[in-house]
Amino acid sequence: MPTLEDVAKRAGVSTATVSKVLSNTPYFTEETRTKVMRAVEELGYVPNLAARALSSGKTHIIAVVFPYVYEAIFTDPNVMNTLEGIEAECTQCGYNILLSTPKLTTNGPDLHYQQLILSGYLDGVIAIDSYPLASLVRVVQQKGIPAVIIGFKPHVYYVRHDEQAGGQMIMQHLVELGHTRIGIIDVPLDVNLGVEHRVGGVRTAAKTAGLDYDSFPALHGDWSTRSGAECAARLLEDHPDLTALLCLNDRMAMGAIQQARSMGRNVPDDLSVTGYDNIPTAAVFAPPLTTVDQRSPEQGRLAAQMLFEVLRGKAPDPILLPPHLVVRQSSGVAP
Repeated sequence: MPTLEDVAKRAGVSTATVSKVLSNTPYFTEETRTKVMRAVEELGYVPNLAARALSSGKTHIIAVVFPYVYEAIFTDPNVMNTLEGIEAECTQCGYNILLSTPKLTTNGPDLHYQQLILSGYLDGVIAIDSYPLASLVRVVQQKGIPAVIIGFKPHVYYVRHDEQAGGQMIMQHLVELGHTRIGIIDVPLDVNLGVEHRVGGVRTAAKTAGLDYDSFPALHGDWSTRSGAECAARLLEDHPDLTALLCLNDRMAMGAIQQARSMGRNVPDDLSVTGYDNIPTAAVFAPPLTTVDQRSPEQGRLAAQMLFEVLRGKAPDPILLPPHLVVRQSSGVAP
């Protein structure tokens, strides 16, 4: 097997230079970096990650933590979009990612996750941390591992989507179309801190329009398409005069549209339906879904960039991402 010394000799540089180039140290000319990487490729050199970790004190491994809450998390397009952004940035910076999906209890994350954090195996952590039940970063902070959260738990380094503004946007859109008889398909507020902000924005926009949010018929789903269909069935049966359904995510909105169709309601002529998230299928669904883009891939990418700044000894500012209303064909003027 070729050694570090072999690569250095082929590239015409020192072993220290090869080591630093392979660790993505930025202080080298592109010419030097190219020579080293060409030698690595020609020789088929594979770095010994364990030895590198022992010598440098770094493993070049980042834990990406998505807690298990409702369902198998990798069925959630938002999770995959966020992961896409994180992975792209980590790969560019020469880091590997380790996925962790701990279950949460009132006592904290499960034991396997805590053992991972305490293992000394990680250079940093990026966690989706918006769940009132328990904090994912408390044990990370106790261990002294640099961390960035995507969510609303208190932490010095975070990336957040402006849920309040997004909630206001989607309700204001329905109000501007003339809707006043609106059904709400949400989730329990104590499930996710971001939901509280999202619903708060919806409530604020309703109040501004002179509507009483608490008078709107509402049912709790669980983010899934199935739950959106079930909630829509009950709402439309009990309140046939509804002209719009405001759903707190796209998958519930898609389930609601499918159910409305099966009950003879045309979307959007008879019933407007809005979602939230702007997952990829929202644009190709029939009809294409009006929603709020919470920019999940960008959240992931920015969180990774922020973590690498922290690892370099910097203190980046937290980020609040503004939302974007995407108007498509699932919403129309109130009948």
